[in-house]
Amino acid sequence: MGHRITNKVSIGGDNSGRITQTGIEAGGAETAVSSLLQLVDRLTTEVRGQDLAKQEVLEDTLTDLAADLRAGDSAEPAVVRSRWEKVKGLLGGVVQFSELVAKISDQVQKIFG
Repeated sequence: MGHRITNKVSIGGDNSGRITQTGIEAGGAETAVSSLLQLVDRLTTEVRGQDLAKQEVLEDTLTDLAADLRAGDSAEPAVVRSRWEKVKGLLGGVVQFSELVAKISDQVQKIFG
């Protein structure tokens, strides 16, 4: 028989602080959306002025996505995911943005699943 690992955590009292497990911070949805918004703003800045296919559509969609994120709790998750998928599709194959696109995709999945 192999070793059996059991993790038991007992927490008592007032625990309104953040909980960090394996480097993932939980309990800060506002921080996560703010971080995602910063990434989207960075991508918007980097995309602006490029000569990409459907440049205007891409910039408009990024602007709409940023507005959704600024709306906070009233943002519709399906709309955010849809807009992000559109941006990803428009940037497909553009290597210079691939790292930033991957980071944003990860955040969108975590927040808006």
